[in-house]
Amino acid sequence: MLRVGVFSDTHIGRNIPRVVGEARKHAFREAFKQAINVFIDNRVDYVVHGGDLFEKRSMTPDDAGFVKDEFYRLVKNSREKWGKDVKIFIVRGNHDGSPSSCVLEYVTHPLADYLQIIGESIKEELQYYGDGKILVTGVGYHPFIRKRFKDLIGSLSEIVESSRNNQFKILLLHNYIEGVNVVPPYTPEHSIINRDDLEKIRVDIVVVGHYHERSGLKEEDNIKFIIPGAIEAVDLGEKGPFGVYILDVDDSERIQAKFIELTPAQHVALRRVGSEEPKPLQWFKDRVLEEISIFMNELSEKKLPGILKIKVSGTATDLKVFPRIFTEEELRRIREDNPNLLYLEIEEDITPLIKEELGGAMPISREDLVRDLFKELGQEPNIVELIEETSLTLEEKASEKTGLLKDSDRSVFVERWARILLNKVEGGRNED
Repeated sequence: MLRVGVFSDTHIGRNIPRVVGEARKHAFREAFKQAINVFIDNRVDYVVHGGDLFEKRSMTPDDAGFVKDEFYRLVKNSREKWGKDVKIFIVRGNHDGSPSSCVLEYVTHPLADYLQIIGESIKEELQYYGDGKILVTGVGYHPFIRKRFKDLIGSLSEIVESSRNNQFKILLLHNYIEGVNVVPPYTPEHSIINRDDLEKIRVDIVVVGHYHERSGLKEEDNIKFIIPGAIEAVDLGEKGPFGVYILDVDDSERIQAKFIELTPAQHVALRRVGSEEPKPLQWFKDRVLEEISIFMNELSEKKLPGILKIKVSGTATDLKVFPRIFTEEELRRIREDNPNLLYLEIEEDITPLIKEELGGAMPISREDLVRDLFKELGQEPNIVELIEETSLTLEEKASEKTGLLKDSDRSVFVERWARILLNKVEGGRNED
């Protein structure tokens, strides 16, 4: 029997919300330590990580050193306690960087033969591991994964089919999968893996990172999936509990998955306040105060500091302008009266009872906007490639504060777009 530890989306170095950034970084580290402890205590033979090991934009060299030390602790303790030489496999997530600038390289070392990055290398060759007992392959994050995965089907199939029949075959992915993940609204189709394509890769289980809420082991159309989720609330609206999985594998047909919850360093919650019927503004204020009181009681029971976000929506009967529910002075007093409340965010969407109708404008995704703006350019290959390169560069180099590229990075794309547009204009004139 093989025993495999599975986790994902550890986001070491993440410091959001910024005002409690150090506390949040501490929470992710504490969760990571607990995960390593679970793997040691459960005598795992292998560990697989579904991507987003780090939070590249805010991580420090100390974060890289922390992860290296924890992985070494796992290997050293497993060898000393149980006589096991644990192997660790990681696939690149979107927060780990691009194939050419990936922070996963910070934790690799020629002497650390127990750790391997699975997926594409800098040369974009598929990296995999096989030892007669287990085969691990995968594909790192890609914003245009639908096409990328289709292009790699042949290589992935060749790797899997060349393996020994008795090897347990694992595929690591860090993208949404059609019909498997709960895909967030307005996610473009090109960033979702087609499940029909996935069925062509005959593996025993697919480990899926990127989605932070776990769904455990399940089978869809004769493919087994496990979505371990994150080890800590990455965004304030995500639901726990968070933890890791232990897989016990007799063979490809007999797999048992055990979820082990991790103890959070902070209690993180999202609450909603709203009414279908119009209410006075004071009603909303009272309901928010009730939610804060309930949350503070939870903190007292859990003996933890807390982070709370409250979304308020509805129609106010006495609202003529758009004041905030609480003044800054009131919020300051709430925080002072509740020292265990590390962070409080109130998101308001309250409208007056009588308002001017603005029409039925519908939201539009970025991909639809780009398609409409450049529909006159047709399906030229260089346009598709340029959009893909732009997306990759934004993932890699965009400012934490603005989400934009700095001038030197942006100018490269501006020049290329200008050339394309000028060529199109000149081509149109020649046709006329």
